[in-house]
Amino acid sequence: MSSIDELVRRSVTLKRELLDYARKPRFDRAFRQEIRARFGRVVVVEDEGELSNFFDWFVQQHRLHDGRTVIDLFVEAHPALPEAEREFLLGWRDVREGVFEVTGRDGPVLHTVNLVDDLPYRIRTNTDEPTFDKMPPGSFIGSRIVPVHDDWLLSGATARYSAQDRASAYGAAIRLATEQPALVFYNPQRLARAWELQRAQHAAFVAHFGSDEVTLGVDEVDKAIRGYWDAYSGEPGTAPPTDLDWLDYSAETVGVIYDPQTGLGMYADYALAEQAFADPDLMRRRRYKEIVRAYLHDDTVDPVPLQRLAARYPDNADRVLRAATGKPATTWHEHGEQLLRGQKSDWYASSHLPRLTVLSDRLAAHVRVGLHE
Repeated sequence: MSSIDELVRRSVTLKRELLDYARKPRFDRAFRQEIRARFGRVVVVEDEGELSNFFDWFVQQHRLHDGRTVIDLFVEAHPALPEAEREFLLGWRDVREGVFEVTGRDGPVLHTVNLVDDLPYRIRTNTDEPTFDKMPPGSFIGSRIVPVHDDWLLSGATARYSAQDRASAYGAAIRLATEQPALVFYNPQRLARAWELQRAQHAAFVAHFGSDEVTLGVDEVDKAIRGYWDAYSGEPGTAPPTDLDWLDYSAETVGVIYDPQTGLGMYADYALAEQAFADPDLMRRRRYKEIVRAYLHDDTVDPVPLQRLAARYPDNADRVLRAATGKPATTWHEHGEQLLRGQKSDWYASSHLPRLTVLSDRLAAHVRVGLHE
């Protein structure tokens, strides 16, 4: 057997050993936390494939408290593994996910194009080869894949779509692209286009509001944001309603920031946070302290507002941070970025990417058709 065929064969045993290793008690807490985050406290999963893919994600991609994955620890715990198998396993952290259109087949290799990133992939399977007989050219498969040399190996559960079910395949690809934009940017052309669009949107935001940052009353946000999108698109009245369901009922203002690097963001009670940085004595009041603490500790709030306010009020940033953390020796220069990275690790992991989703031409055409049906 060639080395690639041998690795594909060995992947069955390696995956089973890896999953057994992931069931060790040391991973119980992390596993429970992540499964609750994905499925809720009462786990009811109608699609077994969804649960299978969750296990796949947990062992291959989830970063534990020390930043390592289950695969990293498995490889460390098995020093006798041949070097080729060690590299093979560590490569499983580089998962590609998508909906792949089958374009042909060459023996054990399926030729495909990923609808999400619009790139070609040669895919293999470690199950019996007749599996590919059910995936003729023109059909689609939704799957996770991991690298094996220059090819890719099916990993986790696989969804199949017939050629006649193209609309469902396209819909699944669009959901992936919008929920996980990073998947699109494996294609360098899509990445370059997204940066281009983000720069254009930032310039339009500044032209519309006079700055890349504006603070609005809650009741003003929808009209203001729609006005911006109308001006940017040149098609008045076409902007959808602004999603404000995330706002707490007590919020009075919203800070809207279009950062050139991190894109468009909205922040509840931004006026209070700015007032606290302008006058740190306000941190003695519960409401101001709560807002700054939320900006610091809530992993759904990106670091942009605190970074901007600390840069705007450098002489006050230490006092605000000390009041928020309760640690009198804390300084923004020494500890601010470290604290933010600790609380918002997922954001920092993807902060080098645009905050836009750029669909391929055919997916974009499918969206346009759906809008006009």
